[in-house]
Amino acid sequence: MSTETVRIKDDQARVFLGSPWIYRGELYRSTATPGSVVTVLDGSGREVGKGFFNPRSIIAVRLLTRSRRESITPHWFQERVRAAVRLRRQWMGQRDAYRVFYAESDGIPGLVVDRYGPMLVMEILSLGLVPYTPAIVEMLVEEMHPQGIYERGDLSTREHEGLPRRDRLVYGSLVDPVEITEHGVRMSVDIVRGQKTGHFLDQHDNRGRVGELAGGKEVFDVFCHTGGFGLIAAANGASHVVGVDQDKEALRRAAHNAAANGLDQRVAWVAANAFDWLREHSDRGAQYDLGILDPPAFTKSKDRVAAAVKGYKEINLRAMKLIRPGGVLVTASCSYHLSEADFISVIASAARDIRRYVRIMEIRGQGPDHPMLPGSPETRYLKCVILTVE
Repeated sequence: MSTETVRIKDDQARVFLGSPWIYRGELYRSTATPGSVVTVLDGSGREVGKGFFNPRSIIAVRLLTRSRRESITPHWFQERVRAAVRLRRQWMGQRDAYRVFYAESDGIPGLVVDRYGPMLVMEILSLGLVPYTPAIVEMLVEEMHPQGIYERGDLSTREHEGLPRRDRLVYGSLVDPVEITEHGVRMSVDIVRGQKTGHFLDQHDNRGRVGELAGGKEVFDVFCHTGGFGLIAAANGASHVVGVDQDKEALRRAAHNAAANGLDQRVAWVAANAFDWLREHSDRGAQYDLGILDPPAFTKSKDRVAAAVKGYKEINLRAMKLIRPGGVLVTASCSYHLSEADFISVIASAARDIRRYVRIMEIRGQGPDHPMLPGSPETRYLKCVILTVE
């Protein structure tokens, strides 16, 4: 049971509209222990909920519950994990790779767990989670029976929480790389050295949609990482695929994945800066029927949005120039601070500048293993727009 308290001074705080976050500037000064579970009070002294407190972070409180009757114990965390695992069983079917636990969306801020076949990869991004990690691991083992659980902790975000940067095996034995199957394509995932937890699971459904569109097409896949979009396009009948990324290790894994699926004769991997490749090749005119842009986040803060807009416009403009009339561009942004409306405006501006007529056929996002909270728009970050280019 939490005994320390913090008090909100701002009655307009987003927490009253459903957000699980309370910012440092919204609180009166507190002597509560960093990493502790605190009771949050409003300006009149009424209980708002209980959450992790850390004054080192801009988000000083991350709510765990709004119920006065709930006590935050190891068992409480285990029940949240159990509920998330069972929800995924309902939605994921026979998939062998998906997000098991998605932080605030599943009720435990700072906890991310991904499944890759026999392995689970975990991220602990909140100081308050440290004493409860053994109980969380215990429940993951009980519910999912993994061969191993690996913690990816060499992350700059942990420093803001006062956590050490370290990777470690927290249960069982390590399988790395690990093989998964996605839309019928076998993929090798490096969970120790790969980006994020090894693979971009949030794009799973969008990669499947690209497969449906790819038959007989010449395809480019820029920011291709380990080749997910391009390989699924090739497996679904694309005549040829060019994958571009500057990460040579990721491209080596992409080539391995292509060979493992007998696709290496229909795909080519290019180690290059994406902006440079798009600029050079778009100057030669339209050459492709289907293009994919899946860049990393160009901004992680509000004050960098203007620079991000320039970057997104540049790559989309160049990509459109590469598409033959009647072709398709699949373009994504995982930058939360660039809204869906602003992303569409970037696409429209790029099309105007090069006098191409585009039509949006679909607006997609992250899959159901990354559920979204209505009161927390930050949980909906991925935009994936499919458009025809005339």
